[in-house]
Amino acid sequence: MTNAGAQIATWRIASGISQYIESLEVGYGSGANVVTYATLVNGSIRVMQTGSPNFTTARKVTFQGDINSVQMSGLALSEFGWFTSGLLGVGSVWLREGFPSVTFDATNELSVTTTIEVIPG
Repeated sequence: MTNAGAQIATWRIASGISQYIESLEVGYGSGANVVTYATLVNGSIRVMQTGSPNFTTARKVTFQGDINSVQMSGLALSEFGWFTSGLLGVGSVWLREGFPSVTFDATNELSVTTTIEVIPG
């Protein structure tokens, strides 16, 4: 893939006609990272991304999702993922991260920023 092809692929990831990343879901499922997962193990909160995808760096796109302290209160967060299906709660996860549980109280907000880089080659 050329640099130009990688840039076009980057634009398509975040601004395609129909299936592009637009929402963040967090949950308290497995902290394991398994590439065959199509959803979160136990997703509980889904929000639309904050603002628009950021394309300021060539071949990279950055997404941000923010969840307020009321929504996060009491959640033992151990996974998050980026989806194409908005707030519907359906669709396959494009990117999923699992990690040891972190418990939120009513004073903690969550902001997740993820950058995807398309590498030519």
